[in-house]
Amino acid sequence: MSRLDLLRYFLPISAKLALVEAELQRTLQSDLPVVRRLAGHVGAGKGKRLRPALVLLCSRLCGVESGEDVRFAAVFELVHTATLVHDDVIDHAPTRRSKPTLNALWGNTLTVLFGDLLYMHSMSSAIAGRSFRMLEILAEVTTRMIEGELIQNDFLFNLETTRKEYFEIQERKTALLFSGCTETAGVIARRPQADCEALRRFGLEIGRAFQLVDDLLDYTATSEQLGKPVFSDLHEGKLTLPLLTLMERAPRETRPIIQRIWEAGEETPIQPADEQALRALLEAHDAYAETRVLARQASQAATAALTSLDGDKATRKLLLEIPEFLLARSS
Repeated sequence: MSRLDLLRYFLPISAKLALVEAELQRTLQSDLPVVRRLAGHVGAGKGKRLRPALVLLCSRLCGVESGEDVRFAAVFELVHTATLVHDDVIDHAPTRRSKPTLNALWGNTLTVLFGDLLYMHSMSSAIAGRSFRMLEILAEVTTRMIEGELIQNDFLFNLETTRKEYFEIQERKTALLFSGCTETAGVIARRPQADCEALRRFGLEIGRAFQLVDDLLDYTATSEQLGKPVFSDLHEGKLTLPLLTLMERAPRETRPIIQRIWEAGEETPIQPADEQALRALLEAHDAYAETRVLARQASQAATAALTSLDGDKATRKLLLEIPEFLLARSS
């Protein structure tokens, strides 16, 4: 899924997305050469801007007329970027979006500090928005995201990881950030609590579907599509739903392969024979099916959450198409 793929959904908010980009550039301006260097590298590899786009589209649905949607769209993108920067350090990731990571180029210390700086910039901007409820949402989202990272790292390289841990990590690390993006529109539009809850649920379910598809693609897409090596999650010690399903259905065949990959270490590429064996087992035992079913259910739940919400009809139509579009992505 590229920015080009999303263009149809972004067209109605293109002017405001340009303002978000300008706000991000302004926020990351610095008289410190080291900050300019790190910020320039992050800016050159910018992502799809899906999260700020959801803030802006939901705000358009709710009739927001102030510039607060732009402010908080930038805030959420800064939070998202900070988490990616920190994740790359934790995961020892050499590339992201087919480009070298900050930690690969400048080491862990500078990268962690720059991630911290991004968090602080996001909070400073949010405080300037003078919305106590928005500060509550951001505090909740960032706290739960850190908890998700703690749980994930507590269960790294652990064959006894359960579905309970998997879904807790998924919700905290991914889904809640999406829910914050969509609920923001209701808050800044001063919508009733029921509308804010519907928007929150819409984002939460999109986030769940998004992560399930992400976990599926780690095993089914190519490294060119992903912008990183395939099987990255497994290589980094993470067991996601496709592999949890496979271990339930074929533990004797699956566990020795995983143990062999982990014992070789993260610096050693997964051997082609092990990759082929796992792919064959995943196909033979239909281990992708449950992930696909749950992703579709989350997509449908997102659609259901939004259908009763009053607002701009054309924008609602676009928003209702996004969950299905995200299901079909290949990167």
